Amino acid sequence: MSRLEPYRRVLCDIRPILSRHVFVLVNAIILGVILLLITFDNAESGIFLGIIVVVNIFLGAGQDIRARISLETLQMMTALKVVRFDAEGDETEILSEEVMRGDRIKLRLGDQIPCDGTLVSSEGLEVSEALLSGESDSFPKNAGDSVQGGSIVTAGTGIFEAQEDFRKSRMATMTEDAKKYAAKPSPIQQAITHIITVTGYVLLVSIVFVVARGMIAHDPSVRIVLNVGALASTLVPQGLVVITTLLFAFGASSYMEKGVLFQEINATEKLGRIKNLCMDKTGTLTENTLVVEALHAAPGHSSDEARTLTIDYNRGAKDSSRTMAAVADYLGDRAVITAITDALPFSSWRQYGAVRTGDGTVIFVGSPDALIPYMRSDEERKWLIEHIENNSREGKRILCVARTTANDIPRVLDHADLSAVGAFILTSELRKGVRDAVAFFQNRGVRIRIISGDNTETVRFVACDAGVRGTEEAITGKEIAAWSDVELDERIDRYSIFARVVPEQKARIVEALKRTGFTAMIGDGINDALAIKKADLGISMFEGAPATRRLASVVLMDNRFTALPGGVELADNFIRNIEVFTSAFMNQTLIGMFFFIIVSILGNSYPLTPLNISFINYFTVGLPGILVAYWAVRPIGVVPPTPSEPFLKRVMPFVFWCSLVEAVAVAIAYVVSPAYFSASGSNTLVGFTFILLGFIFFALAPLVYRGTFAPIEKLHMAAFGILEIILIVVAVNIPIIVRFFEITTPLPSTRYIQIACAVAFSAGVVQYLFMKRFFIRRLGVTVPAASQLLQ
Repeated sequence: MSRLEPYRRVLCDIRPILSRHVFVLVNAIILGVILLLITFDNAESGIFLGIIVVVNIFLGAGQDIRARISLETLQMMTALKVVRFDAEGDETEILSEEVMRGDRIKLRLGDQIPCDGTLVSSEGLEVSEALLSGESDSFPKNAGDSVQGGSIVTAGTGIFEAQEDFRKSRMATMTEDAKKYAAKPSPIQQAITHIITVTGYVLLVSIVFVVARGMIAHDPSVRIVLNVGALASTLVPQGLVVITTLLFAFGASSYMEKGVLFQEINATEKLGRIKNLCMDKTGTLTENTLVVEALHAAPGHSSDEARTLTIDYNRGAKDSSRTMAAVADYLGDRAVITAITDALPFSSWRQYGAVRTGDGTVIFVGSPDALIPYMRSDEERKWLIEHIENNSREGKRILCVARTTANDIPRVLDHADLSAVGAFILTSELRKGVRDAVAFFQNRGVRIRIISGDNTETVRFVACDAGVRGTEEAITGKEIAAWSDVELDERIDRYSIFARVVPEQKARIVEALKRTGFTAMIGDGINDALAIKKADLGISMFEGAPATRRLASVVLMDNRFTALPGGVELADNFIRNIEVFTSAFMNQTLIGMFFFIIVSILGNSYPLTPLNISFINYFTVGLPGILVAYWAVRPIGVVPPTPSEPFLKRVMPFVFWCSLVEAVAVAIAYVVSPAYFSASGSNTLVGFTFILLGFIFFALAPLVYRGTFAPIEKLHMAAFGILEIILIVVAVNIPIIVRFFEITTPLPSTRYIQIACAVAFSAGVVQYLFMKRFFIRRLGVTVPAASQLLQ
């Protein structure tokens, strides 16, 4: 894979990135303002405003492209790869998107078929088309059969010949839809889109009012145009979309340090919203490797017979599951000359596999629960049940070996006459740190659900050992199969243990749990793929089945569930800081809107130009955004869990009331400002008050939305305030900047600056009291005294 591949992918998809920055409502209005300014002989203002727009577009698009390249680079680490045969029959591993028509591709358990094709050979190959048709059964495929791109290999192996290039296939379209940079909007993204829609309508109404008022008052055309441009820059927080996306992208990059890789950009937010966390037992709670503890021979049979039959099965079925790998290690290498005439590889859908030898013996290996009903004698059934009961209570897994005689392998066991030969007892250790990880989620109010194909008591023992709550009641797949969807919805919430379930039942359980709250699914096997696809957030192990990893939004790179709490804590921090930044952005928008209403009531036009607004935004939104991004990727202290309260309901109340108070403060500064500011249409004192109030609000926001304000962050805020003062002083003393941003001179005298500071400080005290009395208590934290905020 070329190191330039991420850049190529971004270049191929550059159009929507540029569109997000260029073709937006605010830019369209500002472009109209620029053209009108030039038309009305105010070309300098038009050109300066155009420069600001172009610079902002380039800065935003540049950061967006950089973030996209970073995300593509991360996604390439988990890209689906396939094995291609060349003309000489040699195998080469390539990316699935490099598959061309006529290529011969090797199919293995867990592979997702990259495009439509025809099977050249099949060794017990079975596929599931659940991701295409919703039909969850697994179907056998033979040489000459057609296979559809997107199907998942659930058993056996084979070779198929591609009938089309991957890039022209249905799978390519599915992949693009699933892995788009701006995938399905998250709750925060949806909320911000709603804000922009509403403020867009407000802007249109305001423009009509400004134009009508200006015409009635006989204001100069240039003044009307500038007022329209200023309102467009003030009222529509278009930059929120871009900045939120960039923060998500920065989050995706920083999560790699925690061993968590994102394949969907807004998974940053989704990690923090989990209410149901579903997982399999093996590989998640326990180690991914199994160990055979013992082999017990059934009555009337010997251990050697059980060993020989199992070796025959493993050689014929070519079973690559972890269970059979453990059994093979236990049995060791033995020379076997038994001829195998037919094979039925193990499948999670059947829960067993089988082979037929040359003498007509059919050997079955699989779950005892799947084979017990077909045992020929009560004694054998009783023997197996005793082993299940004795070992499952200790969290051990049982693998049954049985035999019968038949002309072919029965695909349905309804009339099978099986004889138990032996049972392997397998164990796996609880993963280190699992108890702490389980406690972390449960202390957040997350309900842990164990969904496994294992025996009920085995699953219960491991869950209890890991500290999972609510294990008293358990339900099996057989019982769930008898429930209607309505009954499942009514009963699902009482269970934490789901045992002996098949893959389609996992997906059905996840679908039902989604209706009770945001549901994540962790898995690594091919039997988890459909459930991961159905979940609100799919999480896969890096070494899991390729199809499962491809479908997941999050990949645990070190294959440990215990890495997830660190990622969730980082998600909490990102969400809280996005709330802080959104509140600062919306604060400026609402101040502008309320101030516009007050000024209109007073019968005056808006006293700021579009270039004034750009200057203000650099200090109230741009620089704070840099500090928020720094806080987001470097969490300090304990950040409270992400609240379940809707984003807008949480963010907007404090912003609304503070903005109302601040708008009154700006209006006071406007009323007392020197007369020459009113005549100029660019009131420097009002702009200064905007910046001062923006800083005060930004200083309070972390306490309201994060509930914490660490000492080091107070130092950051103090340094940030000093930096802003220095930059403002420097900027207003550079003539080209003063002229460029249309800052009216002479600057306000010291007396007016003192008045503005007094007004802003008074507004800050009112906001602090609002925060202490009405808002901060929702977080359950103690508010420091006002004097402590400065310490």
